[in-house]
Amino acid sequence: MTDPELHDALVEETAEQDVPGFLKKRDLCRRLLLSGCGVYHVAHYTTGVLDFALDLLDHPSAPTPDEEDPSQRREAYRRVGAQLVYRVSELHRRLGELHTGALIRTVVQTRTGFVFCNSVVGNEHIVGFASVPQMDAEAAADPSRVSVVDRAAAQLASDLRRLLRQRSQNPGGWEADTDAEATSPAAAGQDFRPHRSGAPSPDGTLTTLRPQGLHFLSRHRLGEQEWAVDILDHPDLDPFFNRGVTVADRRDRYQRLAGDLSLLAMQVGRDLRRAVVGNVTRLVLDVEMGAVYYYRLSPDDYLFGVSLSQDFVARADEDLAALARRFTTPA
Repeated sequence: MTDPELHDALVEETAEQDVPGFLKKRDLCRRLLLSGCGVYHVAHYTTGVLDFALDLLDHPSAPTPDEEDPSQRREAYRRVGAQLVYRVSELHRRLGELHTGALIRTVVQTRTGFVFCNSVVGNEHIVGFASVPQMDAEAAADPSRVSVVDRAAAQLASDLRRLLRQRSQNPGGWEADTDAEATSPAAAGQDFRPHRSGAPSPDGTLTTLRPQGLHFLSRHRLGEQEWAVDILDHPDLDPFFNRGVTVADRRDRYQRLAGDLSLLAMQVGRDLRRAVVGNVTRLVLDVEMGAVYYYRLSPDDYLFGVSLSQDFVARADEDLAALARRFTTPA
């Protein structure tokens, strides 16, 4: 049963040019807010222009900064959401060189906040904000702390697509039945040797890589790649390559993107500053074929990861998070 206080706190606003097609879309967004999953603001944009917004900013569970009244806060969230849509559109073009499909889900996590920007169709996006129980300043991001919200946001995007008679793009990979497909890490194969570059990766790093999960991993400090390791040559991944995109092509493009990701995460954090406190600790760029991940370890130190398989996006995320925690936990 829905908390009556959520109903009482719900505020809805529609852009001046309301259209009948928004009615069912608003219903789905309202259902997300009233589910109590933790989202306190959600808005729908077309080409970066606000269509409608709903929020629970008057509810005790929402952040309550002292310097703004509710109307100012609502305006800030709407503007920040529009800026995020613009940034996501830029990232979509930047990721085009990977040839892994459109950017369908963007996740931003800080120590206290969670933001999603999920694609519906074409130039339509849904943006939402949720609180995160505060974590230690030194700790790496933990996706399990926001998995309920993340799943609900992914489901919302899929439900909005179904209104348009479009199939789900399986954002996050949660719709795949992969429980029976868990295998030992690829590095455990008898004859297969992962590709390495830079300094030797720490002991145990290779166990994070497997065909049913994370495929590329690198660590970066002070703007330079310290080490990288991948299993892109693994036979199970052969279908992801062709004459136009070889293993060497992908490896080179991932290395270039990895070097840029710290700046991209900083730009996203700057875009969100009026609405979300803190630096970006986790950034997930979920495309049609897999995802790209950024995990902040310290101001000048981060992990970069890639999965090519959409069915294992969430599993790769969890594996990379576990590795990030290992690197940030004092011995």
